[in-house]
Amino acid sequence: MPDFAPVDEQLEIIRRRTEEILPEAELREKLTRSRQTGEPLRVKQGFDPTAPDIHLGHTVGLQKCAEFQALGHQVVLIVGDYTAQVGDPSGVSQTRRRLSEEEVRSHAQSYLEQYGKILDLEKTEIRWNGEWFSKMNFGQVMELASHFTVAQVLEREDFHQRYSSGKPISIHEIFYILMQAWDSVMVRADVELGATEQKFNFLAARDLQKNHDQEPQVMITTPVLVGTDGTQRMSKSKGNYIGVSEPANEQFGKVMSVPDSALPQWFELLSGLPSEERDQWLSADKNPRDAKVHLGKILVDRFHGVGHGQKAADAFAKQFSQKKLPDDIPDYVVEDHPANLVDLVVAAECASSKSEARRLITQGAVSRIRGEDNLRCEDPNALPEIQSGDILKVGKRRYRRIVLG
Repeated sequence: MPDFAPVDEQLEIIRRRTEEILPEAELREKLTRSRQTGEPLRVKQGFDPTAPDIHLGHTVGLQKCAEFQALGHQVVLIVGDYTAQVGDPSGVSQTRRRLSEEEVRSHAQSYLEQYGKILDLEKTEIRWNGEWFSKMNFGQVMELASHFTVAQVLEREDFHQRYSSGKPISIHEIFYILMQAWDSVMVRADVELGATEQKFNFLAARDLQKNHDQEPQVMITTPVLVGTDGTQRMSKSKGNYIGVSEPANEQFGKVMSVPDSALPQWFELLSGLPSEERDQWLSADKNPRDAKVHLGKILVDRFHGVGHGQKAADAFAKQFSQKKLPDDIPDYVVEDHPANLVDLVVAAECASSKSEARRLITQGAVSRIRGEDNLRCEDPNALPEIQSGDILKVGKRRYRRIVLG
């Protein structure tokens, strides 16, 4: 029988870095029964693999999952291979593009590798919701839909705003809510974790569980992490993210670019430090730059291994304090001559998409370095003259040494 900590001790840990626990009284009851019976709680979190990478914003919930694991409970990770093909409508103002099954499967494999940097995957129950949705017939879909009304759906703020402004709402977007809720029924979730905008979906899951003779899950919502701009939520589409799988030097450099105003939230949600130690780093007599260096080391060590944080800090100091190029610039072998600068930046893996590359170029963030010559490249549709040995610089931290094939 697992040796669970006293309920109050568990609650103290669970409450940290959360927005809401609803209803908390039910969570106490579940923890008490778990401790009496020796049965761990089933703690669900779902992710739709809509892109190949996860960023620090995703890790806020994953860290809470890791805390439940450390307390002896069973984390159930739902890989939304079917829900990803629909697209989560939460917080969006228009219908998302539907992904193909091939795209979803490719992204999912990358996701799981990155989850392993935070969770113990050997102790994690991993489920794909295609396990049940692929087997449902239309009659079962109709039965699932009968549990909700259009009026309930339009209570959601994002749907209400789109409906009021005359923007289309696709029927398949409404089904996303039902699908996420049905996941909780299928895995018999005791607790579900997610960001604050998921609250409506979590409530829908509680209703479905009650209708299927299950004890309803407790909802735990976690804060939304602001991005490197310090204002908007972290998002790849906004370009204000730090990817879990990004190179160590790039992760560290991006942390150093975070506005001072965002440091309290970043330290609370990402550092893993006790509150007393966080307060010391954020105190008025501390230089915010030193706090960023410390946080950058923590995060790089977490995702790349102990010791890599200090190496990244040293590289940053050398590059920016001494105005030198880094020593470990990766080569980019140009096999097929790119048609324009956008294609070059994407092919060199200095941008995740053509739209991101175009944005960086028009912002003046792309240059070609040759000896003492530093040529800023501002025309996305043109291609500067390049030769072997040239350095492609994108943003403040991305470098590639050109090798003509």
